Amino acid sequence: MKDTLTGLDSYDEFIPKLQALIDNLDDKIIVIDYSDIKHFKYFNDTYSYKTGNELLADYAKLLIDNNEYFLYGSRVVSDNMVTVGVYDFDNKDDLYQQICIRNRLIEHALRKKYKCNRLRICTGMYFISRHNNNIDAETVISNCNLARKIARENSREDSVVIFKEEMSSKINHEIEILSTIDSAIKNNELITYYQPKINSETGVICGAEALVRWKKSDGTIIYPDQFVPIIERSGQIIQVDYFMYQQVFQFISERIAEKKTVVPISINVSRQHFKKLDIINYIKSLQRVYKIPPQYVEFEITETVCMEDTAKAMNFIRTFHEMGFKVSMDDFGSGYSSLYLLSELPIDVIKMDKCFLQSQNLHDKERVIISNIINMTHQLDITALCEGVETSQQSEFLKSVGCDIQQGFYFSRPVTGEQISDML
Repeated sequence: MKDTLTGLDSYDEFIPKLQALIDNLDDKIIVIDYSDIKHFKYFNDTYSYKTGNELLADYAKLLIDNNEYFLYGSRVVSDNMVTVGVYDFDNKDDLYQQICIRNRLIEHALRKKYKCNRLRICTGMYFISRHNNNIDAETVISNCNLARKIARENSREDSVVIFKEEMSSKINHEIEILSTIDSAIKNNELITYYQPKINSETGVICGAEALVRWKKSDGTIIYPDQFVPIIERSGQIIQVDYFMYQQVFQFISERIAEKKTVVPISINVSRQHFKKLDIINYIKSLQRVYKIPPQYVEFEITETVCMEDTAKAMNFIRTFHEMGFKVSMDDFGSGYSSLYLLSELPIDVIKMDKCFLQSQNLHDKERVIISNIINMTHQLDITALCEGVETSQQSEFLKSVGCDIQQGFYFSRPVTGEQISDML
């Protein structure tokens, strides 16, 4: 039975064929590669499903035509396709380079035909020889798929990853995170930290960003980059975000009640909230309980999220503006459509990504880029914030070119609620 769209084998037909090939392997090498098209959902939504199906058919044909060792393949689901080839040499580096070249050729062909430069092929590879053929086909595909997922996370141009056994430990770690995050919330293991924002002119704290930390019962601290991407993919990030929002509203409310200094606190908004805007009702319920002036809360959405669905981002920003809240664009400059987004979205603040400050002593080109971005934001009546400030030289330069707000380790690392209270 064949897949009607691509002409490749159905998955049910493919697996027994792969298993038979593994069981009867001679001195040759089996290479399985599992590929998909990054941003295919964006393409479907933008160009229509009919055009998306045409692209998939072309994609499958290109996978075959650009692999002289191709035996057979299958469309697993959507744009996920797996192909099998048999080689008579065992040089993983050469095979890796061949796959990288093949992917670039496919990307070029698809981008040229469909006028979409965001299309990118991501591939996971798995090698089988007589030395390691004591494995079943389903496990092979699972391992290959794992390597593909890691490839999707790479920012490199060549998104190809060869499976290694230690990758399985990564999956086990993810499973542990996913199975314990709910209890972590119930057991108060999540802690809200605050990183101060500094007014460039006065040097005074003018705000803070709320950041989550996970303190396990044994005292171990788990940082956001170790668990947030995992729970974001699963959707559990929503519960964590709601916990953080409640903590921030309560923190501000208590400071107001105690007549203490209050500064705006910014809170991150996950991409998961854009699938359905339940966050709106949740924030409204917090407002009813805590009744804090909305100018003390700011919501941060990333440039990538804005780029993925500009229409929903626009709806989100307008709704929060109607409620009196400000919205900032986080990671500005880390993506590909920054200037376009600024022209489309009514953003209040841009947070220039720390990539602009990668060198401690800024080079001339970096200075020109930063100063022009800040000048542009001011002309658009947008506040400019630069994060990742780590040296006095960087801070002085940002002040000299009119950067409104600075944030980074030079001023303070993220601190607890008690510590930020003392600082204020």
